[in-house]
Amino acid sequence: MARRSKKRGGPRYKKVCISMPKRLYSIFNGIAMGDDKKLNRLIRGILEDKLQECTVAELEMYLRKAEEAEKEEVGEQTETASS
Repeated sequence: MARRSKKRGGPRYKKVCISMPKRLYSIFNGIAMGDDKKLNRLIRGILEDKLQECTVAELEMYLRKAEEAEKEEVGEQTETASS
């Protein structure tokens, strides 16, 4: 009789919390008709579709943009503090 390998325990998905503008949230919530499960499914579907179209290089570009924006904010804060 063949032995089955043990499956790893725990949930299949990791939970992620995202921040989005209220305007965008209200649009998504309206499409989902106020149902949290439908809202989660909608957001998950949008992310999966976008990830299928993107390459790793394009995704890394998002990180570089965020790092550059943070550096600009820090530079502006030091300029205003020294003035």
